[in-house]
Amino acid sequence: MRFDDSDIKIAPDDPSEVFDTSEGAAAAFAREKANGNMEKARALGVQFAAELTADERGIVYFGIGAFDSAETLSQRKVLFSYLVGRVIEDMAPNSIVAQSAMSAYYDELQRVSGETYGLVSDSAALSLYILAGRSSPDDIGAVGRVFARLCGRKDDPVFVRYGSELTSYFAMYCTQLALRAQLIR
Repeated sequence: MRFDDSDIKIAPDDPSEVFDTSEGAAAAFAREKANGNMEKARALGVQFAAELTADERGIVYFGIGAFDSAETLSQRKVLFSYLVGRVIEDMAPNSIVAQSAMSAYYDELQRVSGETYGLVSDSAALSLYILAGRSSPDDIGAVGRVFARLCGRKDDPVFVRYGSELTSYFAMYCTQLALRAQLIR
């Protein structure tokens, strides 16, 4: 038996017949600006950048010990930056607010420390963390394994655990800062 579905139209040939994306984005931006989310997102991004560039007072220096070297400190910074992006992506009410927070984060990093900005913004290491997080979102060990490998300690259970613990700690810290920002959903 043949069915004639020529009269069924799922979507128009031109998506603008259904909605105007530019007007939708403009309205969403205006709404987020009016409710204060854009200002809060920018402040949150600046706060995350301040944490990353705060020398020994910053979160990336928490628990520095015998295992740490210049390389592990660099990887701590890249790991923290990865988690900033992940927390913002997860907690922002929409992509406009998330993009504002991330832009402020990178702008502030570039303003305060071009070296740190270069380390975390265009890094193959950052891509490896993102890939590990996306391929195994519920397994912090995946990110811990990337940390260990990037520190030159591939498959070292101590370093895998170290990277996993840092991931948990940094994620918790970033989440607390994001919650304090009180972004409106």
